[in-house]
Amino acid sequence: MDRLLRGINLDLTVRLVAAIATETVRDACARHELRGPEAVALGRGIVAGCLLATLTKHEDERVRIAVEGNGVIGRLLVDALANGDVRGCLERRSDTAAPAARAPHGPRISLREWIGDHGRVVVTRDLGLENQYQGVVAIEEGELDRDLERYLEHSEQLPSALACEVVLDARGAVLRAGGVLCQSFPAAPPDVLDPVRERLRGDELAQLMSSERSPDDLMGFALGGEAFDAMDSSPLRFRCNCGPERAHAVLSTLGADDLEELAREPGDTEVRCSYCGSSYHVDAEALLRLAQRLRDERS
Repeated sequence: MDRLLRGINLDLTVRLVAAIATETVRDACARHELRGPEAVALGRGIVAGCLLATLTKHEDERVRIAVEGNGVIGRLLVDALANGDVRGCLERRSDTAAPAARAPHGPRISLREWIGDHGRVVVTRDLGLENQYQGVVAIEEGELDRDLERYLEHSEQLPSALACEVVLDARGAVLRAGGVLCQSFPAAPPDVLDPVRERLRGDELAQLMSSERSPDDLMGFALGGEAFDAMDSSPLRFRCNCGPERAHAVLSTLGADDLEELAREPGDTEVRCSYCGSSYHVDAEALLRLAQRLRDERS
C-alpha cells in the first residue's frame, strides 16, 4: 500500500515527510496513457502534492499545483488532500514537438525540455479557512521538485529540501515513485538543511529507489543515517471527486440557450473529466431540465 509518513529528527530541528506512491502514480499514468518523461513529470507532481498537503493535521487541508511552462508539457495540474486522496493530469502543447529520445545522463531523468525553462508554478493552499493562500514562483530549472522547493522558501518562508522521484522500467512505465520533504524549524541553525539538500540534489535518491523502499528508508537517506522519530502514517491513493453532479455543474456554465441547442443534437452529450478520464453522458431530457432550472433561477 502506498503510504505517507511524518517524522522529526532527534535534535528537533527538522520536520520530515516521506512518501512511497508507486501504485498511485501508476494509476494516474495508466488513466492518461503516459510513459517515459511525461509519466515522470506527472508522477513527480503527484508525489509533491502529497508531500505539500501536510502543513497541518486537518483533513480539509488541500493543495493545488499548476505548472505552466514553455516545454512540451504546456500545463500540469495536481490536486492533493491531506487525507491522502490525490489526482492529476497534464496537457501536451500541440505546437511543440517532443524532444528526441535520448539516454539519461544518470538515474534521474531531466524534465527541463518537457516542462521548459520559462513559465510559472502556481500553488494554492486551502487550510479549510475562509480564505485560500496562493503563491507563484517562476520556472527556472524545469525540474518540478526544485522549482517547488524555491516556492516553499520564497513564497511560504519555509526553509525546505524537496526531492520527488519516479523510476521507469525498460518500457518507460512507472516502476517506483516516492519522495521526501524536509523543513527546518524556526529555532534551527540556518545551515541545518545544507547536507540534506546536498544528498537530495543528485542521483542518489533515484539509485536508492531502484530497489523496493519504504518511507522510513527515504527519511533515513535524507538525514544521512541520522536517527529520527517516525510519527503518524497515512495511506495514499489516486481518487477523483468527479461525478454526474459535477458534470451537470460544468454544463450549467454554458447557459440555458446553449443547453437547449445541445439537446437538439443527436445522441447524448459527453462530459469527460480531465483529471481521471471518466466520461459522463447526459441525455437530451436531462439537458432540458438543466436549462429550465437555470431559467427558473434567473427569474
